[in-house]
Amino acid sequence: MMKLKLVIVTLLALLWSTLSSAEVFFKAVQGDKTLWIMGTVHAAKGDGFALSDQTQQALTQSEVIWMEVAPEKLQNAQAAFMAHAMRSQGTLEENVDSETWQAFTQVAQQYGIPEQNLNPLNAWFAQIVLVATAVNHAGYVQEAGVESKIEQFADANSLPIKSLETVERQINALVQAQSDVGEQEIIKQTLTEIDQVNEVLDGIIAGWQQGDLTALGKLLNDSMPPQMAEELLYKRNREWIEKLATDNHSETAFIAVGAGHLVGDEGVLTLLEENGYSVSEVN
Repeated sequence: MMKLKLVIVTLLALLWSTLSSAEVFFKAVQGDKTLWIMGTVHAAKGDGFALSDQTQQALTQSEVIWMEVAPEKLQNAQAAFMAHAMRSQGTLEENVDSETWQAFTQVAQQYGIPEQNLNPLNAWFAQIVLVATAVNHAGYVQEAGVESKIEQFADANSLPIKSLETVERQINALVQAQSDVGEQEIIKQTLTEIDQVNEVLDGIIAGWQQGDLTALGKLLNDSMPPQMAEELLYKRNREWIEKLATDNHSETAFIAVGAGHLVGDEGVLTLLEENGYSVSEVN
């Protein structure tokens, strides 16, 4: 079953980094090729993140910036999500018991989400709607994040941003991660753990602020069931490495992806080392 912590992590990894005096930042070198790699957490409180001098220097040295999805590709993201989110037949209410549905809609109403907005949705997306709203209510917003700052820097300095994947690929990862979980289970688990939004996010943010990749790995990855980790993280990591390997036009590139993708035996950093890169942390 997908724990709510993992739903939050998925949202942070796929949909939206945080105010910090530290960074999860690495340098990978192979011959004449240099990759600057920043691990992000895609939501922030307050005014958000200011790019450090070392980040700005790395960006300036780079010929291209790679993100999970480039900003212009996100313009139609909502429509793409909704195409997969809507039920082909029936209602969500018909697929959960009455007690669970009543409890779910009551919690949703506390966040200003009416029942009629949830009923046409598949459970996995109804879950995302509720958790994303709770994340926003907790004070975390996309506009304050590091990725927005990187986009602004790229705009001001005419740096191209490329996509490691498509919005459709991200949606597929979300769907496949829960393909073996029933709708009743998804809704009940959301109800069980929705109150932990602040606690979970604050823990993730603390690890990121300290630049503690080990702590982030435990928070983001360690409790994921194997199928979920494969779909949300490892499979996509391998695809990204393959795509980066085909980039023969730039000797220096900046990569900004969710911090959860960097850690572990199947993380981006390990995969780069297996492909002949020397990887070191940037302090």
